[in-house]
Amino acid sequence: MGSNLPEYVVRPGEPSRKPPFACIGMQLYGFYIEADRATIQEKLIDPVLNAPRGDSHEQYRTFTDYVLVTYSWTEKCVSTTMPDKDFGYVPEYCWTVWVPLLLVKKELDMHVAQRLVMSPAFIEVDNEWSLVAGREVYGFPKNLGPLTIPLKGEDPALFSNSTLAIDTLGADKKASVQELMRIERTRKLSQAGEAWEDIDDAIKAIAGFLHKSGGLPVPGFNLLVDLLHLARHKEVPAVFLKQFRDALFGDRACYQAVIEAGCEITGFHGGGLLDGEYTMTTADFQSIPIASSLGIDPAGMKCEFPFWANIDFIVEDVKEVWKAGGNG
Repeated sequence: MGSNLPEYVVRPGEPSRKPPFACIGMQLYGFYIEADRATIQEKLIDPVLNAPRGDSHEQYRTFTDYVLVTYSWTEKCVSTTMPDKDFGYVPEYCWTVWVPLLLVKKELDMHVAQRLVMSPAFIEVDNEWSLVAGREVYGFPKNLGPLTIPLKGEDPALFSNSTLAIDTLGADKKASVQELMRIERTRKLSQAGEAWEDIDDAIKAIAGFLHKSGGLPVPGFNLLVDLLHLARHKEVPAVFLKQFRDALFGDRACYQAVIEAGCEITGFHGGGLLDGEYTMTTADFQSIPIASSLGIDPAGMKCEFPFWANIDFIVEDVKEVWKAGGNG
């Protein structure tokens, strides 16, 4: 598809590569926590994804209290498009808090669910290339900092991540690197966890957990079609607010858009439930208010359905759902 946009200027030392991107050899660990959907809607979804669009006939809405916390280490993050495909790759440590959402459309005074998406409400990586590409290309709200994540074959007993933060805001307060989240295994079980042979086993297991916990909606026709499409294509859809602060008017965005992208799983190399019970502690700094934005107790929460998977995926099927100044 052609474009009348100006050509992107690649400066010497440019950290941003050309999309789409593939992630190869990702060792992923996932933990579900029970948060508060009303708090998430008020603090993370409405102001970020709905308010910028104004009086839109479509809105993103939470439908469950459960959010997914993931820690991952990826062997190779690489562009799939020439000439950047031959540029090289970068490994990546990453922490993400995923909020499952429904895009709801108003039809005949009724709100009808159209499709399922995942919103990365908080995310942190360990390298500048991933940070810049994620923010600049898609709108991932990435921060930078050190992470503790077990590699493949290592004991999955401890996960943590830190970044620059300020506890209480003030003109005389200095930012420092502080821990945002920690997940620790509190008890190792005697038996091995359930193993998944393929991605279909993984999808069934996760869907079964969410169904038992009351975390899945009753699908209407459009949502059912979308879910069948996602299952057939092994795709996890994500939604972002992509924006750039204006240089002249600092409280304005010179570009602002809601972007959706599909993360298609192209390889599954094993997975299953983790052997153990896990507890999470979360910071609530004024500069990064994670706990209060999720409506959870920062002192400690039980993690549910802890699992692991080793996968490959590609981020593609990108669409600009809405753009400021456009017709969305």
